[in-house]
Amino acid sequence: MTEEKLPKIEIVVSPVYDVLTGLALVARHLDCEEGDIDLVRGIPKTELVEQIRANMRPRLLANLDLFFDTDCYPGLGLTSVIQEWGAMDVPGFLQTLYQKPLPELARALLSFGKVYRGNRLLEHTENTIEDLMSDQELLTRHIEQNMAVSPEKVGGLVEMITNPEVARDNIAELIEYFWYVVMSPEAEKRAQIQEQAAEMGRSKMNEVGPRRFLMAVTDLELSDGKNGYETVILAASSYAQGTVGNENPAETTLIIVFGPDLKSLKALKLADEGTTPLDLENLENLYKVLGDKTRLLIVRALAERPYYGQELAKEFGITNATVFYHLSMLMKTGAVHLERIEHRVYYVLNVEQLHRILAQANSFLLGVPG
Repeated sequence: MTEEKLPKIEIVVSPVYDVLTGLALVARHLDCEEGDIDLVRGIPKTELVEQIRANMRPRLLANLDLFFDTDCYPGLGLTSVIQEWGAMDVPGFLQTLYQKPLPELARALLSFGKVYRGNRLLEHTENTIEDLMSDQELLTRHIEQNMAVSPEKVGGLVEMITNPEVARDNIAELIEYFWYVVMSPEAEKRAQIQEQAAEMGRSKMNEVGPRRFLMAVTDLELSDGKNGYETVILAASSYAQGTVGNENPAETTLIIVFGPDLKSLKALKLADEGTTPLDLENLENLYKVLGDKTRLLIVRALAERPYYGQELAKEFGITNATVFYHLSMLMKTGAVHLERIEHRVYYVLNVEQLHRILAQANSFLLGVPG
């Protein structure tokens, strides 16, 4: 894919994204590792999470875990409508939340997490959002068949979609609390960190080029055929150390929330930096492993997005044992690695490494620049 065909890239700063990402962090959606320090308070993130949770009323805490729980976090679906609704400040977003039609809200709550969780697009089913809102049994089947939601969370999600007015009140209360109580004393400092993260993103994109930049931030190969995104919005957050991905309702815009600690951004180097000599033994091993139709199909699938093992087995109609055998072969070459994304461990393609090795092979075999 040439850089000219890449989606338009926008790097934005918005307190709404920061609030939603912070809510996800406090609900333990974003894993906090020992030693991770919150940049504003200067304390471990695990301690920050416990402090905030301890000060929340039981009703707020229950709704926090309902909307932003590790196994079911529809509240993050609201990232898909911030740009669509044009509400980039928190009071304006809350006002717009109550002005838009309820089916639009229900759709956002139901469409969360499609980027990494493999949820099936609503347009690829026979049901409209209005159908699902009016029929609990139909909605339950839709969630069970098309979404990566843990069984114990299905009932709560069904309740949200069939009673969107109540869901709207509950999530608005969460957003208000987080913005006016939790973040208010430190809003200016968090805004500064967001600006710094955004500037780091812009600088890196100028340094390495938009294609390599997008692949590093999204872990996705944004090819023309399958994704079809017209725009990628990168939203800087003062909380996120990883990334949170979603799509807008029209499924033409990919939205990625990222933070200043994103390792893939810091590790990006210019293409001619750190060049390693061709290793014929490694190249021979890679070609041997890729000399299998199933493994080639797996690599092609992983070029689109990360998958977990059972998902790949279902995709290609093979057993779990077979798919894990192929994945282990690919991992030995360094072409694939494991990465925890949300509540699952996924197989992720090392796109940069494959590009480098294959470019070296092209140079060696054909005598042309890599």
